[in-house]
Amino acid sequence: MTRYRAALAAAERGWPVVPLRPHGKTPALRGWDGEATLDRDRIRQWWSRRPYNVGISCGPAGLLVVDLDVPHGREAFARRAWQHGDEDPRDTYTVATPSGGEHRYFQAPDVPLGNTAGRIAPHVDTRGVGGYVVAAGSLLGEHRYRVVRDAPVAPAPGWLVAVLTPPPREDLPIPAQRPSPRRVDAYRAAVVEGEAERVREARPGARAHIVFTAACRLGELVGAGWLDETTAMAVLLAAAARHDGVEGWTGREALHHVENGIALGRRQPRVLR
Repeated sequence: MTRYRAALAAAERGWPVVPLRPHGKTPALRGWDGEATLDRDRIRQWWSRRPYNVGISCGPAGLLVVDLDVPHGREAFARRAWQHGDEDPRDTYTVATPSGGEHRYFQAPDVPLGNTAGRIAPHVDTRGVGGYVVAAGSLLGEHRYRVVRDAPVAPAPGWLVAVLTPPPREDLPIPAQRPSPRRVDAYRAAVVEGEAERVREARPGARAHIVFTAACRLGELVGAGWLDETTAMAVLLAAAARHDGVEGWTGREALHHVENGIALGRRQPRVLR
């Protein structure tokens, strides 16, 4: 499989992709998290220039990827699962790395999780919100990342989510009472208009990131019960529509980022103090 076809295959799964340096793991673009895309035309433009490796932006893709280094990562991960009374979670989409390790892909949980190194166990890292993973079909030197288990992406195990979830912050005061309806109305109007304006004015290189983060903020209002989800989606999609056809932007890509952002934001309801 060529790296161009590998990029298309990842995008078809709903995983936004970004070019990495040929035969390497470093993003080829500045602000890669805002550049990741599902758009076939943009992907074709990128990979027609150079045989880039393929990166997958884990947050917008809804993925939590466990990176198991060789030789001890697999054993350490399995032991951690057994300690929590679970089997080694192997039955999921898995990519072998050129070093002999593997990337196990899981569906991201309800709580947003970022990137970690060694928190689960030595030689076990994770990639989530704000991170990327090298996709199957990429080359490191002359050695290829390859799919070794083409299974559906499994939900992240509960014990894994519990280990990775940051402890609740205890320094935040609990509001004594709910804010007044007038205050909620004013706050909601300001946030909705502000995020819609951010999306309308987004520059091509940062559109994906801005649409996703704007959807996260409105999702926080949805989670708090202060904004209807249908309204939030309609506002953001209308704002993003002005970019349709500009440098490969499509309504499909906007819908993908809006849905993922709202889903993530609603899990962290906005609190007014």
